[in-house]
Amino acid sequence: MSDLVSIVVPVYNVEKYLDRCVESIVNQTYKNLEIILVDDGSIDESSQKCDDWAFRDPRIRVVHKENAGLGMARNTGIENASGKYIFFFDSDDYVDLGAVQKCVEAAEKFKADTVVFGRSNVYSDGRIEKEEITVSKEIYEAEGVKNVFLPDLFNYGIGFGVSAWSKMFNLELIKKHCLVFASERDIISEDAMFCMEYFSVSERVTLLSDNLYYYYKNDKSLTRTYRLDRSRKNNEFLEKCTDKAKYLGLSDIIYRNIAARYHGMTLGTLGQIVDSDLNKKEKKAIIRSIYKDNILKKTLKLEIIKLDAFQPRIFWVLLKLRCYVLCDFLLRLKHRRNF
Repeated sequence: MSDLVSIVVPVYNVEKYLDRCVESIVNQTYKNLEIILVDDGSIDESSQKCDDWAFRDPRIRVVHKENAGLGMARNTGIENASGKYIFFFDSDDYVDLGAVQKCVEAAEKFKADTVVFGRSNVYSDGRIEKEEITVSKEIYEAEGVKNVFLPDLFNYGIGFGVSAWSKMFNLELIKKHCLVFASERDIISEDAMFCMEYFSVSERVTLLSDNLYYYYKNDKSLTRTYRLDRSRKNNEFLEKCTDKAKYLGLSDIIYRNIAARYHGMTLGTLGQIVDSDLNKKEKKAIIRSIYKDNILKKTLKLEIIKLDAFQPRIFWVLLKLRCYVLCDFLLRLKHRRNF
């Protein structure tokens, strides 16, 4: 077990968290690593911290570039990587010290090109909560990767999602098929598009029930902040992922699962609106416009709604029946805020 493993860490203005992330990587029990820190045009002390780490550990290489976003930074990492396997870790998170070793051992044991693992959520008050993983099988092969495992990623059917940071990928497979990440400026959840392409060519995936990744729940992150174009971008996500699935010739089930993820993203957007600093009139108007969105209405089918968790399922049934007042009540109840 001596194969070189690449770890790519995009870095942008994370001076507060970067040391914690890099420490968890350099102290891995698996030592044969190349660690690529991609400084995506940071304007805080992150850039200098990257250089300091490279001075301290010869396995670390720093690439400084103009800011272009997370997806492009990961692509820069791919271009500079030469390991057999590759990880993409976010710089405000950290990983279990045995993460790489466990993944490489699993890949070799099951002759898998990809290993997927669980996460724990880390909160600013110090709480750590494990995400539940319900693994009924350890291996997916060939058509099962595309037609069973991949669709489940879209609605967390077995406790795993489409995020790139929860997977050890095969770098040769990525380069052979010229796979790259889209820009998050062009599509929300660029990870989803990458996973659709990658798992369309992956032959064997193994799952670990271990929660090896520590995901920091940053209240100020982009995914938790409401932006006026968020609903439009959710709709674009649905459209682009559906088109990509058709292009890749994926099974019909993935369309329902993509729509289920779109439901989750829409609920997240509604929550961001409720929690935002907009006045009550503005909140009400935006929420109503989402309720009546024609693209959303087309997804309110029972075969899609049943893929959602129980409480969201109630919300979508009520929305399908145009019970807007009750939908408002559920949003207030969940977020404990009036609007």
